[in-house]
Amino acid sequence: MIVCYLGPSGTSDYRAIELLTTVNDPEPLPMSSVAEIIQTVNYMPGCLGIISLEDSTNGELTTILDRLIFDATSALIREEVVLVEDIFAFGIDPNADVLKVVSHPLILDMCSQFIKERGLQVHHAVSTAEACRYVAEKRDSSVVALAPPLVGASAGLEINSSQVMDIPDIRTRYVLIGRDVAIRTGDDKTSIVVTPSVDRVGFLAELSSRFAKHGVNMTSILSRPLQAKIGSHAFHITFSGHISDPEVRQVVKDLWEFGASVKLLGSYPRWKGSEVTTPSPSLPLGSVDQNSSESDKERLLNPETARFWIG
Repeated sequence: MIVCYLGPSGTSDYRAIELLTTVNDPEPLPMSSVAEIIQTVNYMPGCLGIISLEDSTNGELTTILDRLIFDATSALIREEVVLVEDIFAFGIDPNADVLKVVSHPLILDMCSQFIKERGLQVHHAVSTAEACRYVAEKRDSSVVALAPPLVGASAGLEINSSQVMDIPDIRTRYVLIGRDVAIRTGDDKTSIVVTPSVDRVGFLAELSSRFAKHGVNMTSILSRPLQAKIGSHAFHITFSGHISDPEVRQVVKDLWEFGASVKLLGSYPRWKGSEVTTPSPSLPLGSVDQNSSESDKERLLNPETARFWIG
């Protein structure tokens, strides 16, 4: 089974294919853009694709999600996996002084403190695998590549530093897309897009009540503003259950009766491993609850009277 991914070989997208459990002997096919992957799946029966939809630092990747919502007619989510990676600095000499670092721009951004503290020159690469190949071929001990352990080891490089990330533990949620709905497992999730026919007060409350009435648990909701000539908003909603479940089917029917349009993005097995979480280990700074001081409550309820906000 061909699985299209954002190439070249060795990228995180490529490694995510190894986590798939619903595809036997996948044949990875690199492509140059997410748009190309989605369109290939959309118009070529039997072809699958893997794309990222969420990560720890950026949350939901709306640019990619929008392509599934607005541009694809036949591509459906069939499976989700979460790739968990760490990043090390790899070079040809583990004890050499480092002057230059090379990696993918997103990885470089995640290791900004390591780069700034050492005053390193930065060189961009199309992938971490390409960065490691660059270092291996250059044979310059003052240059290191920032890459996951498996990628660095595969290139024959040695660890120069294992403490390079601003925030450890990168998590990225990938989804496998195809043209068919995945088989019901009994522990599934469903993603839909709900668009109201008109902008009305209380729509979200009414929307939530229809899920609650049938005992269907919403796990996430994302609002996507529409152009004025089309409407107000489209809501991407993920919830527990499979589209074939009677209670889920009834929710969809209720949404139709409410005057909303519904697009199915897929029903798929729930991922059993680590979830994508925010990098912060604490509640949002400045949060106020019923046990907070009266002065903190007053600053929240009457911010116009406060000279400044104390987090």
